[in-house]
Amino acid sequence: MRQIVVVLLLFVSLASQAVDIKVRLFSTISFSEVTVIPDTGAYFLVALDKRLKTVDTILDIFSEEGQRNLKFSKVGNRVLVKKADEDLGRYDALVVVSKHPDKEFRIIAKGKYRVYHGDLRLRVFDGSLQVVNIVDLEDYVGGVVESEGGKDLHPEYFKAQAVLARTFALKNWNKHARDGYNLKDDVSSQVYFSKAHYTHKEAILAAVNSTKDTLLVTHICDPVLGVFHANSGGCTVGADHAWQNSIEYLVSRPDSFSVGIGSYEWEKEVSKDEFYGYLSRKMGVSNDLRFQKAVLNFDQKGERQAYFRYAGKKLKLTAIRHKFRLRSTYFHIAEVRGNKLLLKGNGYGHGVGLSQDGAMEMDRRGYNYREILHFYFSQTELESLQNLNVE
Repeated sequence: MRQIVVVLLLFVSLASQAVDIKVRLFSTISFSEVTVIPDTGAYFLVALDKRLKTVDTILDIFSEEGQRNLKFSKVGNRVLVKKADEDLGRYDALVVVSKHPDKEFRIIAKGKYRVYHGDLRLRVFDGSLQVVNIVDLEDYVGGVVESEGGKDLHPEYFKAQAVLARTFALKNWNKHARDGYNLKDDVSSQVYFSKAHYTHKEAILAAVNSTKDTLLVTHICDPVLGVFHANSGGCTVGADHAWQNSIEYLVSRPDSFSVGIGSYEWEKEVSKDEFYGYLSRKMGVSNDLRFQKAVLNFDQKGERQAYFRYAGKKLKLTAIRHKFRLRSTYFHIAEVRGNKLLLKGNGYGHGVGLSQDGAMEMDRRGYNYREILHFYFSQTELESLQNLNVE
């Protein structure tokens, strides 16, 4: 209960003011050099010490200047910064600060090009250059919605995804606090590959604004674990299916909205010897003909399973999925092709919470975002930050 109260205190404080979130960018790659190109308008380059406390402003960047490219490089445990060919020095950490939050900056690392709002902090951390975007929470939510599912126009899905993105961010606010930021930009947190700025930018920003202070919570106002995946394969699974513990609002249920669309079906060939060998070793059973026959006969048509069971032992299907890089745990052996097994399956992702393909289909059929969220998250409520009370 104490943890819930602490979280609610944070949320109530957030409700009355604009809040910045710190997101680590390019979190899946290691790099030692990055180029930052601020948009027009005033920017300031600020030096920080090892504790990330301000030391001094070392550069004013104004729109009148022709050369705005800043190049940051790792030199030992410090960051070297250059403007064009001018060496501006080496520092423990630096922040590119915008005087106008609505201005954007472009950033390039290892050939990857992205666009963001807010400020940018750079330092050397764990032997690599660390880049953190310090940005308004609602701008971040818009970027997540676009990165996670902004390709096609689905206004009610955008709203549902915005609520989940905001809820996830606030619930996991301290996930990476020890490393100096809140969340990463990859699937271990939420995908955040840019600000919202592509084809459906206006619809996404409208969805974010219309749900601005809305969270998805339990009956005791505890924000939910707002997880989602690409496609359920026609049936979502409980939290204990994908991970360790069950959660009352993340349960298995039939999902006809996800059937036959998007990433519903998949197939993959795997080595027969490797597949049999891995399962038998993990389960501690003999890899004989009887065992192999049981593997070939494994079927989930009647009901989606969490385990492969044999001779009184069981192996969680998530282990098989991760080992063989399968799209989901919802599969069966369709065919033996020489020394290969053909696996056929349904769904894409862990299967817990909201199915993005299914939510988009619900949008197409006229469901609103409230109905979408309540379909995938049982026993939950939509609540405004303004209405959360702490005793």
